[in-house]
Amino acid sequence: MIVTHTSNPSIDYFLELPHDLAPGIQRASQGYLLPGGKGLNVSMILNQLEIPSIATAFLGGFSGEYISQTMTNYPWITLQSIKIEEANRINVKIRGTCETDINAPGPLISPLAQQQMLKELARLLHAKDWLLISGSLSRCVQEDFLLKAAQLVHRVSARLVLDVPGIKASLIARLKPTLIKPNVEELNAMFGRLGTVDEQVSQLLDAGVEQILLSNGSQGAFFYTRTKRYRIEHPCLKAISTVGSGDSMLAAFVGMLEQGRTIEEALVWAAAAGEATAISKGLADRAKIEALKENVRIIQEEARREQDEDNDGTN
Repeated sequence: MIVTHTSNPSIDYFLELPHDLAPGIQRASQGYLLPGGKGLNVSMILNQLEIPSIATAFLGGFSGEYISQTMTNYPWITLQSIKIEEANRINVKIRGTCETDINAPGPLISPLAQQQMLKELARLLHAKDWLLISGSLSRCVQEDFLLKAAQLVHRVSARLVLDVPGIKASLIARLKPTLIKPNVEELNAMFGRLGTVDEQVSQLLDAGVEQILLSNGSQGAFFYTRTKRYRIEHPCLKAISTVGSGDSMLAAFVGMLEQGRTIEEALVWAAAAGEATAISKGLADRAKIEALKENVRIIQEEARREQDEDNDGTN
């Protein structure tokens, strides 16, 4: 089973403008609401692929009610929420000739609510399950919550996946995840922008991270293990919105592995899902993902770290 966790879910209010923002009153040509938050996005893409998931989140207020009600439209998602006092945030996503996102800070999460969530995760997780912690952390949710969640995962021999912007490499090393999915900018931020991408990846793998799915926008992506590196190439299509593109990639990758697909097959689905969402209003549907799969190339390479070990005569 795949369990997703969204610490700071939202309603995303998309406004389409025929031009960029300017001073004064703006009139949108279209507006629509979508439930937001990286973990929820993962579950919604899994729903498109008809792969079941359990979505966990802190929900409260009228916005939490909207998110909860909307999730009932997804038959492959089981929502397990912890009720909080404050309303969830509403983010504004403006789409003109460029993207402008205004993200609210979100509610405070009490220690009691955090304890309740950890108990819920302990109830849900079993051996070989996946726990995907995705998105920014709510206010008052600190690294201690992540450490306790990781302990729950490792205690039952489940698999931990992290896509948490702002998390530092030192904390990731303590969490021992199976998989992380940063983009290049987030990877640099983990190390305070010190070192090259190859050096940063090597340090994470040495620290116990098993797999790294590294996205790089229109430049494609890479997938790393200790012994292999895969380059993922796809045509550069004109993006409508990049919101949820990385979440779609992660969802398809983990979902296909859960279905017993090979690494290469899962990477093809991942790349197609990320690209499909980028050219969609909202998240991609399965038909669009399927249509893009044929244009994805997966190129397997020997990991540079292994080559370096061979060259220094240690083997």
